[in-house]
Amino acid sequence: MSRPFVWDPEQPPGVFVATKDALDDSIRAPPCSCTDCQTGFYMVEEQYCPEFSYRSRLSDTDAGRIVQSYTQQINESREHLAGRLKSHADLLMSRWRKRSQEKRQALLAEVAPDLETSPWINLRFGYMFERKLVASRSQKRRHQLLAPWLNVEILKTNPAVLYALLHYRVTYPPQDWAAFDSRQLTLGWACGWFDVDFSDKCVVMNGPRYGSLVNWEAAPAHRADILGFPRARLVLEAQAFIMTTLRAIVDKILDGADDSLPARTQKWLELTANAGFKRTGEVEFWSPYTNQAFSAPPLLDIDYLISLAKTRLDATGDHLWHLQWDPAYMRRHIKMQLQKTIYKLADENGAARHFAHETYVEIFGHHWWRWVEIECRHVADVHRRFRDNIHAGNPLPAKYDQAIGALELILVNQVLFRSNMLHQSVPFSPGFSHHWKLSRIETSNGHLKLERKIPNNNTEEELEADPLHWCMQQLLGKPDTQTHFDHAMLFAFLHDHLSQCSFKERARLDEVLYKKLSDLSTSHEMLVAVRLSRPQNKSRTIDEVIVSDADRDRGAWKAMRQREDHPSPRISQNDLEICGKGILENFYAKPPPSGQKNAEWMRRSKAARAALETFWDSMREIVRGSFVEPPFTKKDIDGLLEVISANKTPEYLDAVRSEEEKLLAEIEGNTVEPMLRQLSLADSSSKVRIKSKNTREKIKSRPEPGSVQPSAVDDTPDPTADAEPDKESSPIPATERSLQIFSYMFPRAAEESTKTVGWDEFVHAICDVGFTARNNGGSAVLFENVDGGKIVFHKPHPVTKIDSVMLKAMGKRMTKWFGWTRDRFVLASRSVDGLDHAVNT
Repeated sequence: MSRPFVWDPEQPPGVFVATKDALDDSIRAPPCSCTDCQTGFYMVEEQYCPEFSYRSRLSDTDAGRIVQSYTQQINESREHLAGRLKSHADLLMSRWRKRSQEKRQALLAEVAPDLETSPWINLRFGYMFERKLVASRSQKRRHQLLAPWLNVEILKTNPAVLYALLHYRVTYPPQDWAAFDSRQLTLGWACGWFDVDFSDKCVVMNGPRYGSLVNWEAAPAHRADILGFPRARLVLEAQAFIMTTLRAIVDKILDGADDSLPARTQKWLELTANAGFKRTGEVEFWSPYTNQAFSAPPLLDIDYLISLAKTRLDATGDHLWHLQWDPAYMRRHIKMQLQKTIYKLADENGAARHFAHETYVEIFGHHWWRWVEIECRHVADVHRRFRDNIHAGNPLPAKYDQAIGALELILVNQVLFRSNMLHQSVPFSPGFSHHWKLSRIETSNGHLKLERKIPNNNTEEELEADPLHWCMQQLLGKPDTQTHFDHAMLFAFLHDHLSQCSFKERARLDEVLYKKLSDLSTSHEMLVAVRLSRPQNKSRTIDEVIVSDADRDRGAWKAMRQREDHPSPRISQNDLEICGKGILENFYAKPPPSGQKNAEWMRRSKAARAALETFWDSMREIVRGSFVEPPFTKKDIDGLLEVISANKTPEYLDAVRSEEEKLLAEIEGNTVEPMLRQLSLADSSSKVRIKSKNTREKIKSRPEPGSVQPSAVDDTPDPTADAEPDKESSPIPATERSLQIFSYMFPRAAEESTKTVGWDEFVHAICDVGFTARNNGGSAVLFENVDGGKIVFHKPHPVTKIDSVMLKAMGKRMTKWFGWTRDRFVLASRSVDGLDHAVNT
């Protein structure tokens, strides 16, 4: 059998013809046509297209010889690389680091001529006419598409990339990389970019028999223990190309090395003992999600998934609490939101509805992180019960299979939910609004009409002209559509683009949008981790899970049941409008307290807090009305409302009372009017009316009413100020520079409370006291201490400076989760033993 399609010279290039008899004779039916098996064989209907037509049919002997040859190349190259690193790892690091980028490129061109020069071959090849030339495909292009992440540019610009690639490919066996390497072929396989040979055999993809040719069997095929030969051959070929390329590079770098000298590996061992690798010029370790090829293979770690969900839950929960506690934080938040173009065109009522709805969506985004964490913990609980029965090559225990399937289903819907949030934000973001036409429709509700100026953004012209907008649009793709670009690759592309572009280009991606990207990135990272786990779980449907007694009563599935039973939204647009108008008119449009502490200062402070509390009281009722009993119980609903009930807590009431007492004492010290002494502190909800003359205030245009104007000291009620945290209270030694940064996070003097800090300085200070920092997707950076405690902070964008409002909020978060206070930090002294010690200051 040979490919039936031939190019007709009378037809344009890329158009192929075939006789019906030759085409019918070439069709090879797969052993199974289910979704799982479509990853290993082309379906019958696909083979009628030239790009999916098998090149030839192989005998069992030929198929076995091919996989054996690739497996041998992989294992021999891995063993060879391990030996060279064992003897000369430090020499390799030294020689590669000292070479200029030009010399590195020359070496790569000499020993690995098939390497693609530029990055993102998958993105570019999809638009090339070459992809249609099925009859003239080259071996060089095939190699480049087999490992689309491997290229000269990435290897020459950052020495750590080669070190990481060598370390992880040698440390972990090829079967640990099989799922990832297969996933990198998804786009090329789905688009028919490879010449593929047919055999109805399968290849073992894990365990000691990795690479063995076997007969197709339904059970192991459906759990991905074996993979159809057509796709498996590509995986093995890709791994052989990667390993032989690395072998050639290492041998060239170490050319002339004296093998008789003692092994030199101390620096290598120190480097690989770190928590990860860093790109040149960055202070955080790179993200395994966007740099998976240069990180440890993606083995399922349910504790890591729990930590991802929990850190996002904590971050969004703390954000909502700061919006309730801290008027300056809320003003900053509103100012960020009002930069959207929708607020410039919408009338007052429309703007109010939009802001209230955005807040509502943020609240439900937090709830979904809560439900995702619950699903992850459920999987962990079931895994602990059945872990002795989970082995590669064997079926998963039924209950564990169901738990993983339910988690996968939730994560798929999370990716869709976060993508939809991004879709609703991009057109109104100032950096992208010029791609859209927004107009007001003359109706009683003042609705707006949104139209895309360019109907199709999925073009090579758009990629070259506006790569940032192109990437935003591609990230809206559904995760189950194999012809879409992979989200992890798109986030890597985005990170790369932002690291090289101008400040003006970076500024197009505002802080609000960047945080939404971080949530989408984390959701997709978790989904990929589940889908790459082996043995593979069975897919489940929402209809199946919501009727399952084992699943239906967890929070996520109650939400799904409500959506199925009550599909229409339960949000009153009128309630949103009233709620939004209150916060914009009675809070943001009013000037914040400023200047000397006096009666007017006190009046503004109380009015602002009263407006803030009214907004959250209204929002609480709106959210409450969004839940239905059943499936939710009253206890469920009350629990979900806790995160937006800050002003109802004793901590809040006590903190407000304490701050007012401090303020009155300060005012009295300034010999303020006697009438202030009559102020009652009995109303600890802050809604105290001041009997003073109603004077008219002139609102200055500069600074604008909603701008953040930090006062001389931080007057925001701090829920942790008088608390006794259950955290370790021993002194924390820090450098002098770090102590200065921490003083800005916990200010006492007026000068400290208005300081800004560079992001890199902040990261160095946090790492100085025992944390590591790792990019966590989008603007999120994960900080982890030696005890395993984790917290996520968002890197400011586009200006990488943390303003005073956010800096103090970060300090309060560190107090909440790690017991940090200003008094715990002491100056460290470097002693003769090279260790830091606390000294009295």
